[in-house]
Amino acid sequence: MGIFSGLSNNDATPKTIDPKRLFRLLPKSSGSRFQFPYDIQTEVWDQWFKRRTEPNLIIKMNTGSGKTVVGLLILQSSLNEGVGPAAYLVPDNQLRGQVEEAAFELGITTTDDPNDADFRLSKSVLVTTVNKVYNGRSVFGVGGSSFPPIEIGSIVIDDAHACIPKIEQQFSLSIAEKTEAYERLVDLFSDSLKGQSLPGYTGIRLGDGSKSVPVPYWDWQNNLEKVHNIVHKNLSDSDQFIWPLISEHLHLCDVAVDPQAFEIKLPYPNLGGIPSYTNASRRIYMSATLADDSLLTTRMGVDAECVTQPIIPSSASDLGDRIILSPTESLPVAELEKVKDLIQGWGNSVNVVVIVPSRFRGEQWRPYTNEIHDKKTIEDVINRLKTGHVGLVVLIGRYDGVDLPDDACRVLVLDGIPAGYSPQERVKGSALGGTQEMNSHQVQRIEQGMGRGIRSTDDYCAVLLLDPRLVEKLYSASSQMQLSPATRAQYELSRKFAESSNASSLQFFDDAIREFLERDTEWVNASKEALKHTVYGSPNQVPPIAIAEHKAFKLALTRQFEEAKTALMENLTDIEDARYRGWIKQRAASYLHQVNSLDARKIQESARGDNNYLLRIPNDSRPPRLKPAKNQAIAAAEFLRDRYATAHLLQLGVESLLRDLTPSSERGTSNSFEAAIKELGLFLGFTSLRPEKEDPKGGGPDNLWVTTDNNFWIIEAKSEAIAKEVRREYLKQLTNSTDWCIKHYPGNYKCLPILIHPSRHPKSDAIARESARVMTFDKLGKLRDAVRRFSRAIQIESGYRDFKTVESNLIEYNLDSNSFINQWTQTFKEPGSYKESR
Repeated sequence: MGIFSGLSNNDATPKTIDPKRLFRLLPKSSGSRFQFPYDIQTEVWDQWFKRRTEPNLIIKMNTGSGKTVVGLLILQSSLNEGVGPAAYLVPDNQLRGQVEEAAFELGITTTDDPNDADFRLSKSVLVTTVNKVYNGRSVFGVGGSSFPPIEIGSIVIDDAHACIPKIEQQFSLSIAEKTEAYERLVDLFSDSLKGQSLPGYTGIRLGDGSKSVPVPYWDWQNNLEKVHNIVHKNLSDSDQFIWPLISEHLHLCDVAVDPQAFEIKLPYPNLGGIPSYTNASRRIYMSATLADDSLLTTRMGVDAECVTQPIIPSSASDLGDRIILSPTESLPVAELEKVKDLIQGWGNSVNVVVIVPSRFRGEQWRPYTNEIHDKKTIEDVINRLKTGHVGLVVLIGRYDGVDLPDDACRVLVLDGIPAGYSPQERVKGSALGGTQEMNSHQVQRIEQGMGRGIRSTDDYCAVLLLDPRLVEKLYSASSQMQLSPATRAQYELSRKFAESSNASSLQFFDDAIREFLERDTEWVNASKEALKHTVYGSPNQVPPIAIAEHKAFKLALTRQFEEAKTALMENLTDIEDARYRGWIKQRAASYLHQVNSLDARKIQESARGDNNYLLRIPNDSRPPRLKPAKNQAIAAAEFLRDRYATAHLLQLGVESLLRDLTPSSERGTSNSFEAAIKELGLFLGFTSLRPEKEDPKGGGPDNLWVTTDNNFWIIEAKSEAIAKEVRREYLKQLTNSTDWCIKHYPGNYKCLPILIHPSRHPKSDAIARESARVMTFDKLGKLRDAVRRFSRAIQIESGYRDFKTVESNLIEYNLDSNSFINQWTQTFKEPGSYKESR
């Protein structure tokens, strides 16, 4: 023992609660990255320290500004103060590993085991995923259990916006196709499903396609005992982690079915189901600087006052450098595939990460790389990216929860807009697609995705947006202040650069990316200047309806259904968007139906008046309303003027439309395709409806166009089909839809049935209705090209505002009603002729 042993105060660290002083005293590992805190970190710690006794606090910091270190020091400070045990919650295991690594370098003891004695005794920080806490077999204890919950004093929820969907998944039971429970539930609700969508029900029975059909709450609530018996007797091992969290509240669940799953989902997480969380003394929510934090109120139960008073640094310039380029804005379509060749070339010298929304989209990168990864393999490839050169890597669905610092990612590509694929997500997407509510959520996901490649102020990453729908979303988001200030500044600088440089060639993008990566001084200086005076801005107020949603759900949990309905209905006046207002009315009706079915139906009827994509009401037989027919060119010009303020917005909108109008065998894309068919009809000046969605009884075709000369074009779209022959069921559906139109719209109309399908060859047992025609995928591709050429022609000098310019170009590109059918559709071949034709 040395002569000076015993002089140091080993209790100094445990007694220190000021995070700044604590940072200096921590026994950091050799070679730790964290020798000195950033100014922004100390600023946040000071604010938190003054307010640390508040039960809920929100900390907003830019991606890569050191949130992890901030959160770990807050928890260690809380332990030192005696407010323990302490838990650090993350969305997934990949981020958990990053937090543990940072804690090790800081000298903070952690564990991933909730039963660890040091965690229970407040001697170490538990680092774990939110799913470990929120599940029906949670070791922390589930509400109503006879076992006492594990005590937690302080909780940090990192990447809170990424944690929310993870928590929501724990309150959603998905029963797979071809299981006994699935078949029995579909049998039980067969009449209900037919009433909502006969084509959707047929697809469910045939195991074909991906149409998602909701089960109306009135039928669901009337069959709860039968449902409980079916599900409870057929639970799988994985279901055991979800069923206990929703089984007591089945009457509040939303339900939807598709050919792959029967989904039962609680509309909002019941956080009270895990007492350890709700009983914590301190809950700290950490997030990037996203514009809309109302989800923290509706999904996490955070008081509105807390949301509007976050802890934020005084400056928002603490962001790594990004150039954000969009080839789809300027390059011809023929060149866009060549962009992938460029991207592959960049991967020869630096790590390039492509984020896609689905496995299907990921496989489209197979010619360029074999490094395509999902949640099963992502941890390994992230480690390899961080330790050396890998090249071009594709990550499926990882718009959040992934950190790719420094050389791990120098070029980040977003190829596809983040979307929901569960039955309930697609029902909601159909009802609210295009609303501010849905757009705001998508913009947040996109911004999270763009932040994956910058993890510190010294980091840099080029970002490429390949999907025109991404560009359209961000173009609107920038003007509507939906992006965070720092991201908006970088995006606007990048757009200014692209516009001034006439970005219309592959060479431009190649040069721009390579010079950016070589840290061109003129770009670096301009980028720093753009961020220099950026501040976080004033927090947005939480909309009254968001507060009402949370309040109503809490009331419904305690079976105060009348009061729950009132909480929502009293806050409708501030909802400008009629479709979202209808969605909220439907939620109010679902609560009220528990105690007053007659008044609930009246509210549902009102909801349908606002949004005819909602649940259809029995015995309501009104067909979708038809607007009076106009001159096609005049109608088209009026639509274009109202929809697109500038020619540039028209360009972006058309490319986004045409992307959705591209057939794909990817499950879940049919809804966006049918929405695009409706949009195209309006774009070309036709009356355009989606009767199968809009008809109160669920009848009618996928799409219906009415021309100015009173022709009805009845369109059934099979955009996910890959067969080389047309099935009998498809032609029968086309006939039924035609009969529906004749019945509901009697008069001097000519009804023309049109099937969109890859083939014009019916199977041997399939007979097409007389006069029926088919638009093959080949013809559809040529139609898309014609629409693109048409749109470019009317963009010149804003010609789309002049109906005569529109008219002449409709005729020029065979898009007028007189030419359309002969140019873009064909007659069917003889049944069974496919083999003979080969």
